[in-house]
Amino acid sequence: MSDTPTPLLGDDFAAGIALERIAEGAMLLGHAHGEALLLSRHGGQLFAVGATCTHYGGPLAEGLVVGDTVRCPWHHAAFSLRTGEALRAPALGGVGCWQVEERGGKAYVTGKRMAGPTSHAAKAGAPESIVIVGGGTAGQAAAETLRREGYAGPVTLLSSDTHLPCDRPNLSKNFLAG
Repeated sequence: MSDTPTPLLGDDFAAGIALERIAEGAMLLGHAHGEALLLSRHGGQLFAVGATCTHYGGPLAEGLVVGDTVRCPWHHAAFSLRTGEALRAPALGGVGCWQVEERGGKAYVTGKRMAGPTSHAAKAGAPESIVIVGGGTAGQAAAETLRREGYAGPVTLLSSDTHLPCDRPNLSKNFLAG
């Protein structure tokens, strides 16, 4: 839902950043190749993902790193540091995921990671068709996940709603914001 570009702040990760600046479980805001990124260390591994939530453009650098996820401070959407995949609503789309290389005591973001191959072949034991009851955002996310995971059969969403799913965080009376 957000197409607003994030300003390029912080270090240029393509030029390299000293490894000792990247603490375990923390994140740094910077940029590489013209995009705002977060660099984080989890379990000794380095990860780089897009710095802007795909829901409303929330600044992920102001969120939390929890395990191998980053959570948006605005509505608590969660994204995988490993893949950039959206793991929790209200985000429906993932953030970019980038290659990180370590050499000479520095970390370098070298380029965008390509999404892994998804097999669209019918899997043994997969149902012929799927019906999702409820056409809200969760139903839409379920249908999108089925496609992303390779399900190629018919998907039917049943709903009494006359419109596309509404953006419920706007209806929550700022519950998460306090």
